Amino acid sequence: MNDVEIRPHPKYFNVYVSGSPDNVKLYTKNLSPGNTVYGEKIVIFRDVEYREWDPFRSKLAAILLRNPRLNFFEKECNCLYLGASSGTTISHLSDIIEEGIIYGVEFAARSMRQLIQNTNERENIIPLLADANYPETYAKSIFTGVDLVYQDVAQPNQAEIAMKNCDYYLKKDGILILAVKSQSIDSLKNIDKVFEEEKLKLEQSGYELIESLNIQKHADKHVVFIFRKIS
Repeated sequence: MNDVEIRPHPKYFNVYVSGSPDNVKLYTKNLSPGNTVYGEKIVIFRDVEYREWDPFRSKLAAILLRNPRLNFFEKECNCLYLGASSGTTISHLSDIIEEGIIYGVEFAARSMRQLIQNTNERENIIPLLADANYPETYAKSIFTGVDLVYQDVAQPNQAEIAMKNCDYYLKKDGILILAVKSQSIDSLKNIDKVFEEEKLKLEQSGYELIESLNIQKHADKHVVFIFRKIS
């Protein structure tokens, strides 16, 4: 018998929690009941199936555990996900954004095959095999401006990739969530300097910094910036 009691997150739309505030676990309601993506734990509570959301496997879960000020989820949100990989985080985002569309860009063919296999029953995910350095190459597959850009791309030019895609697709006042991995940019430079330089690139290009979050407890040498597009 299941002894886990699931309750709505007090702040974030369509996110669920269990446990005490100092030992919280995150969940999303499974949009594809009976199916898992990465071996995550399934919990049935009051005849509803939930998937446990592992912050060591998903930076977006790690972000939520840092309690960002902004609630950036909505049922009809349209999202561009850069670096979708095999589908771990994008599948939880699919659970949350029930009636929106998530365009999942992934460059590696092997990861794309896994992404398609893992999410083929999720109608709100559109996988795109493409290079995020060239956002114009997938313009024919994206049918509307997006409300949210989520980027987890371990490349030296992370800020430039974010700006190119946001300039092309993100609506004015839309939100960018950028996970920056310092080691992928410069493994020799002081990591705080790397993070500061990436932040300044966005701020100088018409993006307002809302918040920065250190998620290194769950993802080594990572900081997340949350920006609003203001021009």
